[in-house]
Amino acid sequence: MSIKTRFDRFASAIRPTDDHIAEANRQTAYMIEKLKDRVASDGSFTLIKILSAGSNAKFTSLRRTEENEFDVDLGAYYSGEGATKESLDTLLQFTRDQLGDIYPTKAREDFETKKSAVRVYFRGGIGLNVDVAPIIRDESLGIENGGWIPRSDGWRLTSVTCHNEFVTSRTAQSSRVPGPVKFNRLVRMVKWWNNQQDDLAQPSIFCDCVTAAAFSEVGVTDEWQTSLRHVFSFFRQHQFLRPIVFGDHYDPEKVTLPTDPVVVLDCVNPANNITAAWTHSTREAYVGRIQDAYDAMMYARSCELDGDEEGAVDCWSEVFGPAFRTLSKED
Repeated sequence: MSIKTRFDRFASAIRPTDDHIAEANRQTAYMIEKLKDRVASDGSFTLIKILSAGSNAKFTSLRRTEENEFDVDLGAYYSGEGATKESLDTLLQFTRDQLGDIYPTKAREDFETKKSAVRVYFRGGIGLNVDVAPIIRDESLGIENGGWIPRSDGWRLTSVTCHNEFVTSRTAQSSRVPGPVKFNRLVRMVKWWNNQQDDLAQPSIFCDCVTAAAFSEVGVTDEWQTSLRHVFSFFRQHQFLRPIVFGDHYDPEKVTLPTDPVVVLDCVNPANNITAAWTHSTREAYVGRIQDAYDAMMYARSCELDGDEEGAVDCWSEVFGPAFRTLSKED
């Protein structure tokens, strides 16, 4: 079997199945309907809309494995009109209480209040996790569905729509190149590799942003092997020594950059440095993993040129783990 066919199979296999997505959508639709009813009947706040967010909405989600969770993210937009800051600061707990009322038979540990969202764990079925983030809508921001997430460490600017479009617009751009490599699928590949990195694994938004930075420089080709080599070549040359900043929703020239060792700014909120917690050691270690992956990719290319397809599979399995071999083989 050719490496091209292997990659076609692998790219399809790491995506959640249609049945998995359909079941996730069914469970999420039920939660959305009930949450709207609960908030309306309570009357403490006005819930304007609930939007799908995160990897599922961007079509970059991965099939569930030991390394990869399958989560659905929802942005619950509340009105802040007439409400005090003190009352709006309680939205996270308020959302947690409403979700508890929707699922009264669930155990307390099935609800986790995080910094920005309430996570609901569904232990049976497909093992779905749903994160519901309360967002206070603010139309004065000048961005579609802009708003503020009330957090204990300060309200954070966001827009579900803008984050989704950050990926979908680049996916549309990549579709101008014939072949299987589209931007969202490229993000999925980078996320799969990233999630193999144990304690160095980064959040999905990091993968979105650094893949977008690479895409702006190298684009995509008509095959997976070359596209991935170009992306990882960009990573190894950049080494996260220069700020990664985007001009989709703010002017990069007007941004005051943080003094953190590594700067990868949120594409919507320039005050949010996704890599704020990175140290110089983190950067060096992550770049080392990138170099290892790139070296394996170059060995794979050499094997392909020599007609050694099995050797190439071995190399790509070093990049993506043994799943590359098992998920890409013939049924």
